[in-house]
This record gives sequence, structure tokens and C-alpha cells, in this order.
Amino acid sequence: MMDRRQIICAMLGVSVAGLRGEELGKIPLSAADAVAQGLPRYLSKSELAVFADLARALVPAFGEQPGAVEAEAPEFLDFLLSVSPVDVQQLYREGLAQYAKTKDLSPLTKPWTHDEPKDPYHRFLRAARTALYQATVNSKPWADAMSQRSRSAGASGLYWLPIPE
Repeated sequence: MMDRRQIICAMLGVSVAGLRGEELGKIPLSAADAVAQGLPRYLSKSELAVFADLARALVPAFGEQPGAVEAEAPEFLDFLLSVSPVDVQQLYREGLAQYAKTKDLSPLTKPWTHDEPKDPYHRFLRAARTALYQATVNSKPWADAMSQRSRSAGASGLYWLPIPE
């Protein structure tokens, strides 16, 4: 089976057999190859662990439904953060730092309004809860779990693929 790099080399007329490993590594990664690497993209490993803890609290598994951690939503969102605007990256980095210190979810108990919260931590929690939920319900584990409950739920095939380790 050919991988993307071999296909690119074939299209460019370069012999893959003649390339040594380090030369093959110099071929630029496509976006799909970069995602498939499964490494933290924006967050550090410790920040990703805190994000997973937050994900477990905000979108837990329930019965047959996978939670955000089971759906690998934090890893997927880490990839999205790596290509997000700087203000969004900063919101998540600072929000995760505050969550790591306090584990405070009380801002989410305040009545919801259409206006964005003034407090940056409250804005972060609200954004993270929405993003984690959306990433979870649009994942393959969610689609697989829901297809067990209803014949039509898993038939759409509309989900993101998890980032392998």
C-alpha cells in the first residue's frame, strides 16, 4: 500500500526506493499527514491533560454515549487551536491555566445570555463547553454508539476522524 509521500514522489517522478529515510523525511507534510501524526499541536502535554480533565467534567460519558475524552475531542480541538487566531489560542491557554489552578466551573451556573461574558475565564469555559460538545457529537465514536440505537444514526458518515497516537 502506498502512502501519501510515495504518491507525491511518484507524481514528481522521484524514485522512493532511491531515497534514504532522512531524505524522505524532508518532503513537506500535507495537512492530512500532519494531523495523522497525533502529537500535541498547540497545547503542551500537561495542558492537554488539563484539557482532557475539563472535557471529562463538561461532556462526560453517559450510558452508551461516549464523552469528550472517549471521542478524543481534546486532541481534535488541540489541532484546531494550532490553526486558530491568536486571540482564541490565548483564551484557551489562559483559561486552561486558571482551570488547572482552581477547577472552578461555577461561572457556567450563571444564567445564559446572548451577550458574551466579560470575564475571560467565563468566556473560555463557555467556548470550551460548546467546542467539546460539538467535537464529541461529530466524532466517529459518537456515530458508532448512536448507530447501535437507531439504524439511521450511523448511516450519514459525517464525522471527523480521531487523531492517532
